[in-house]
Amino acid sequence: MALSKFKHNRITKETNKLLKNKNNSLQVSTIVKTVGVIVNEGSEFNFELLKKLQKKIASGSTNFSVLTCKKTADSYNEFRGATINDKDFSWKGTLTSNEVFDFLDKPFDMLIDLTNSTEVYNNLLVAKSKAKFKVGFSNTDERLFDLMIDSKSIKLFVDELIKYLIILKKL
Repeated sequence: MALSKFKHNRITKETNKLLKNKNNSLQVSTIVKTVGVIVNEGSEFNFELLKKLQKKIASGSTNFSVLTCKKTADSYNEFRGATINDKDFSWKGTLTSNEVFDFLDKPFDMLIDLTNSTEVYNNLLVAKSKAKFKVGFSNTDERLFDLMIDSKSIKLFVDELIKYLIILKKL
């Protein structure tokens, strides 16, 4: 139990350090072509919403990557792409998965966090991402995102996101 608390504290410190050094200049000057999506295993996000996002936002499957946050390492991943769970963090709170490093190092035009979570792991993932524009739910740390959408439902979140991107002329 104490080790878990230590791990969470280390991850929180790392996230705060990354957010303190964050470049606050909004980089949304281009049309969105590459998208990274972070989802939770077992959430209401499904293939239909994934297809809708992919069709509306990204121009092809190679420009659309999904990172699934799983509860256990051996559970089924319904989306193709990288996966992460508690075991992918060392006891010191550092990431150990090359697959996740690759996802976070991609300079996506937009990162969409559909986890609707305030867990330290999810916050670190968003903070470490090299995405130019980050979108998430409004009930999370406001320092993480460039655009926050107030929604209780992932489906409504996706609809609102598409609406805002059209208004901003990013699609």
